[in-house]
Amino acid sequence: MAEDRELQTEEKTLQEESGATQAEEKELSIEEALAELEGIIEKMEDRESTLEQTFAYYEKGMKLVKGCTEKIGRVEKKIIKLAEEGQSYGV
Repeated sequence: MAEDRELQTEEKTLQEESGATQAEEKELSIEEALAELEGIIEKMEDRESTLEQTFAYYEKGMKLVKGCTEKIGRVEKKIIKLAEEGQSYGV
């Protein structure tokens, strides 16, 4: 019974952390997100983490990866556009 309450409290905390980090992830630079990912990997490798904690770290890490991928994609599109514009000017 006490274990169930403890697990519910832990899950609620992880959900709150996950919700709070969504806004933070959008504001992070790629470098900051990569640094945070390194920290998450260290936490996941920690043998003291529970399965639920490890899953929450994984979920947060995947959101950071998705955010980085989207930012890199936008930058690539800008580079392509600038290259095309440069070609049209004979550069």
